[in-house]
Amino acid sequence: MSLVAKRLQKAALKKADSTSDTGKKVIGVDLAKGEDKTVTQYVKVAKTGSNNALRDEVMKSFDMYQVGIESDLAQLKQFSSIEDKAQYKSEVLANNGYLEYIEQYKTAGANHPNMVLAWVFIWLVDLERWADVIALLPLMIEQQQPLPTRFKTTHWGTFVFDQLYDIGAKKLEKDLKGIVASKVVKTFTTFIDLYNENEWDIKEIVAGKVFAMAGKLEQKQMNFGNALTYYLTAQRINDGAGVKKVAKDLAKQLDIEIEI
Repeated sequence: MSLVAKRLQKAALKKADSTSDTGKKVIGVDLAKGEDKTVTQYVKVAKTGSNNALRDEVMKSFDMYQVGIESDLAQLKQFSSIEDKAQYKSEVLANNGYLEYIEQYKTAGANHPNMVLAWVFIWLVDLERWADVIALLPLMIEQQQPLPTRFKTTHWGTFVFDQLYDIGAKKLEKDLKGIVASKVVKTFTTFIDLYNENEWDIKEIVAGKVFAMAGKLEQKQMNFGNALTYYLTAQRINDGAGVKKVAKDLAKQLDIEIEI
């Protein structure tokens, strides 16, 4: 049995305290940093359709897994190093059934503010588990899942792009062999393709700097044509992207005329 199972025995009591006759439910408490802030939402679960019973089961699971995630968030505050926090996140994702619950949530077609889904997604980003992040990001944006109160942005695409930029900047400091081995360019390309296909409303500054970073990574790998394309897109999205000079220099090197 998973570690979270022991915590979940208290969930029935939690559910009774957090749900009133009016349907008001405590969705979650942000325990990751600073003063705890309880978020209260009104949750309605569809009572029609073939997935009706499954949705009911998913809602019951939500009440239980919420207890587990709150406990794990509290435990994470006890670690001081990023490495220890990453190890803990990896272990709970492997052992506590959160990913299985999220699959059930998706299969049931459930849609409600979900702190378990939100924090698991954040941990997947922290752990750079990009395949899982890519699979969940459209759902997060479509359902407009609320980010925990500690985050300044309210858009999951902006959150992911911010994190992606920081990771790209760290990878850029490595030698060419290290960048190629990390496959970071492929990760950038995949997220940029998703952004283009879905036309997500990501902040211009954030989107621009991600395209600029993609260009720098491509240029480091001597993929000059790709790099120039990303630089030009970055400047088109945000004229302050800061790659105008490098784009002009690269175009000159490639003997290409550009307007920028």
